[in-house]
Amino acid sequence: MKNTIQLTLLILFTIKSYSQTIKEIDSVATKFCEYIKATENIKNDSIRINQFYQTQFDPFLSNIESEKVDKTARQLFYRLQRNCIDFSLLLDRLYPPKENVNRITDKPKTKLTDKEIKEFWNRKTFKYYENNGNETIVQLSNNQWKDIFTDSTYSKLKYKEVNNYEFELEFIESNNESRSNYSVVGDKFVYGIIEKKDNYYLMSSKVESQNHYEVFKLYFD
Repeated sequence: MKNTIQLTLLILFTIKSYSQTIKEIDSVATKFCEYIKATENIKNDSIRINQFYQTQFDPFLSNIESEKVDKTARQLFYRLQRNCIDFSLLLDRLYPPKENVNRITDKPKTKLTDKEIKEFWNRKTFKYYENNGNETIVQLSNNQWKDIFTDSTYSKLKYKEVNNYEFELEFIESNNESRSNYSVVGDKFVYGIIEKKDNYYLMSSKVESQNHYEVFKLYFD
């Protein structure tokens, strides 16, 4: 009984500490985002991002314990992309994605019939392309959405229907660098099935706490 109590306390302490860490990371990311928005008058994006790193990002990391710097830097970089559209747009201009991703504020509606949407769910394998052009495979089974990346890492999310053309993905785990730092357990995303083309579906995705949508292509064979 004593060991069980100690283990329970350890788990609770670990969860609490982890939660606080992410909360702190997101708090710093929010301040970074405010800084980036305030520098929109700088028209040269290279100067703008270099100034951000020199005056904000690097000075913050200089106060972090050396063994935690790399992990903290990765978390900040990816959580900033998740939580700050201005930073994402800045990166897109500096490093244009291989396949265009449109960001919109109005919620897109489906152009598919119920039958066509059902056909979407009858498919078990899809693929999409990362910003660098790498192909990511999607496997659907047992209410789980699994991304498999070119380096053999993965992400797992569980999905459930929201309505006839939308579904929610909830992050479970990942051993992929970008995904494991971009999301934490319980993070939710809402996906919409917009339109079907010859070899892909036009999809929308939205981070639960954000107010914009990303429109992208989800391919099928």
